[in-house]
Amino acid sequence: MVSPLSDAITVVARAVGGVEARLIILKELLEGPKTGIELRYAIARKLGVSPKSISDAKLYFNLQALENSGLIMRYRDWKTKYAEINPKMLQAVRRYLNVTTSFLCLATLDSEPLLMREIVWRLREQEGISLSKCVFIAENKMRGKIGGRTEEAEMVWVNDDDLYDYEKVYKIAEDLLKKLIYSYEPIIDVTDGTRVTVAALQQLAWEYGLRVFYLKGKPYEKRRIVWIK
Repeated sequence: MVSPLSDAITVVARAVGGVEARLIILKELLEGPKTGIELRYAIARKLGVSPKSISDAKLYFNLQALENSGLIMRYRDWKTKYAEINPKMLQAVRRYLNVTTSFLCLATLDSEPLLMREIVWRLREQEGISLSKCVFIAENKMRGKIGGRTEEAEMVWVNDDDLYDYEKVYKIAEDLLKKLIYSYEPIIDVTDGTRVTVAALQQLAWEYGLRVFYLKGKPYEKRRIVWIK
């Protein structure tokens, strides 16, 4: 079975089509949104030519090709037009360009107060993954119960009923993901949480080409990481 990420990488390869200017544009946009002028100068610098030799038509043609393939989005902020990578294609672009970044774990907390510390331990010891940040969506009932909180952890408190509402969970998680994905490579944990949160997080992972895992075994025992393909 071909994964959505594999399909997305194929889309990237076809959209680039061996065109150097498009590779340069994608590499530049991995750093964040850029204006047309910034991209023009970046292409000229990388190709060793004068910015004047990069015509409006050439720049527009390559940006349009990437946009039509769904790799980038363009928007206007007042009088300036920007381009940025579509967050749902970001992981595919990173894989295609062989670019790595810091890891972040996104998860929910419903009943396991020590989970956040265990996730950090297990990923490091079993997978060699050192997390730079953890973001946990947790019910208010968990306030004051969470133990072993790490420096990397950030809590997002929600009403207890929200973790039983698919649309609310999905929106909360996606809003967080969109803010963080440009700085980190998110991985999703579905060890804890309600059936609704697990379904919402798995759907997000599927759409954004992210890896998903859970800790197999009973809480407070040495559990192992299982990746969901």
